[in-house]
Amino acid sequence: MALSCLGPANDGHPLEFRYNNSQALEAVYLQSLPVLPYFAKSPFFDPTSNNAVLENQAMYNQNMVHVVATREAFEGRLKTMSGLEYIVAQEPAETAPGTGTGVWVIRKQTRRKRQGQEDEITVHSTYFVMGENIYMAPALLDVLGSRIVSRLNALLISASDFISYPSLLPSTNLFPPQMPYPISHPC
Repeated sequence: MALSCLGPANDGHPLEFRYNNSQALEAVYLQSLPVLPYFAKSPFFDPTSNNAVLENQAMYNQNMVHVVATREAFEGRLKTMSGLEYIVAQEPAETAPGTGTGVWVIRKQTRRKRQGQEDEITVHSTYFVMGENIYMAPALLDVLGSRIVSRLNALLISASDFISYPSLLPSTNLFPPQMPYPISHPC
């Protein structure tokens, strides 16, 4: 198992980590639904989720084996349950016949059942599985916050540059006394 830091500082934030485990990947490819079981071995997976509950029930109850046999049956069963779950939100897109992007999108969400209405779904996070690597997608607020900090930093640098330029005093039409070489005025 490899959990490597992507960022310059290791502060434990999940956005800075990439997970891969070649041995686990080889083991789950023997099954018919490799993405979710491989994801379940990562540190991003919550062992109290409905996914883990179904896997554990199938391990000890032969009547539940058909539920974990295919991804469609597994996700169909998850839709009947309330609580935290991981689903495949998007399969790899096909870029040309027989080729794909290889990017699986997994979504961590909470499903709440409502009487006579569609389920209420709250998305907590999104993950990308590319080959044997799993990445956590940044939240919109993280992206916007990063952009705002970047713009503020650029403004501060620009402001410090402007302070170093000579300025003209409008009341006297002269440069301040600390300026040794004023720019000549055309009038």
